Amino acid sequence: MIEAEEIRRTLERVLSSAEFAGSPRLQSFLRYIVEQELDGHGRSIKGKVIATDVYDKELDETGGALNLVRVEARRLRRALENYYSDAGKSDPLRITMQTGGYRPQFEPSVATKPSSGQSQSASSHSGGFWRRKFLLPLIGTTLLLACVLGYFGLRGSQSNTQFATNKNPAELAALREKSFTSVQAANLAEQTRGLFFPLFDLRRQAINLETFRYVIDLDPQLAAGYAGSAQVLTLKSLLTSDADASTALVAEALEMAERATTLDPLDGWSQAAHGWTLAVTGDSEGALRRARIALDLSPQDGHTLDLIGITALVVDDPVLMAEVSNPQRSRLGVGRFAYNNIYGAAQLMLENYGEVIDAFSKAAERGHPVSPPSLFLLATAYHETGNTVGAEKAIVEMLDTWPDFPARSVVERFFVKDPETRSRVLSVLDLYSPS
Repeated sequence: MIEAEEIRRTLERVLSSAEFAGSPRLQSFLRYIVEQELDGHGRSIKGKVIATDVYDKELDETGGALNLVRVEARRLRRALENYYSDAGKSDPLRITMQTGGYRPQFEPSVATKPSSGQSQSASSHSGGFWRRKFLLPLIGTTLLLACVLGYFGLRGSQSNTQFATNKNPAELAALREKSFTSVQAANLAEQTRGLFFPLFDLRRQAINLETFRYVIDLDPQLAAGYAGSAQVLTLKSLLTSDADASTALVAEALEMAERATTLDPLDGWSQAAHGWTLAVTGDSEGALRRARIALDLSPQDGHTLDLIGITALVVDDPVLMAEVSNPQRSRLGVGRFAYNNIYGAAQLMLENYGEVIDAFSKAAERGHPVSPPSLFLLATAYHETGNTVGAEKAIVEMLDTWPDFPARSVVERFFVKDPETRSRVLSVLDLYSPS
């Protein structure tokens, strides 16, 4: 039996490490669950208790407090894995926290140290088991949805848009030499990223995120799982109304993005995902630098181009937006592309209202992703050209179809660096929304 004092000494060693020294929130989280377990209250360690006792958050119907705990728990598991793979690899005792719960486990290092043929820690294997047992049926549904959406997207696409796997034969052969699991992971990531648009279907984004995490379980050395996780976590951070949860989400997104570009700096998708994350943190210079690298690396990859487009939107570079989303540009990739919508938003920022109307109209005709912003941006263009009937119709349709969509919040966050466009769109929402 492991003595409590030995566990406490181990805890202090972990908390004082470089992995934890700069994160007081993770320190508080780990200290709390360890002390609760040692005091005999392990069965009481629940998300809602951690939310109130560690983060001083009140529970409400939005679920923001519990979401914050889940995000912080993932960060804590990863921080422990990183510690024990580096500074703590010789520690005689290991503290872990299994996926699916918050109770800590205390194990002699020989029991948790992976053999040379293993690529993940004990907690990673637990997460992998959970995903294999419960997520596989969900992933199958996701891939079926990808095929269906891809089929209808293809039927409406322009003739100059080509579709192919993102991996060329040489890359696939190299992955096969590594393992067939790596090929599976690459294919899964490729198909899942095609479900990123439309952005605002948060239930589907939750499926996307879990699928990308499963990709990481399958092959922790494949950049795609981290790039995909980064792009979804960044979006969630942008859309959440809970400030602490948003901070935690974007912090995790940055870790994922940095991991992706470290593993494969020549991958355009990884660079684009990193740029998208930096844009949402407010680092416009870093975001544009990554976006330009991604464009040079993958000038025809449809998903990469779309990520660059929304990055340029957030940092207020409509010229770059228009460049990467030009409908005449050739594109490769699997899934649905959002270039007509991005092009329409760019033209709105440039005040080319006829182009806006044309772009959003063609997006609907071709089966491209359509979401509430498509309608309120189209309404703004109609209003600016004097078509008040068209503007009102677009706003009414948006409100009827998505009555709970936080349109004002989305406008304020996506056009954060473009006050003129933000003001025009908000005025149209006020003018044509029923009082």
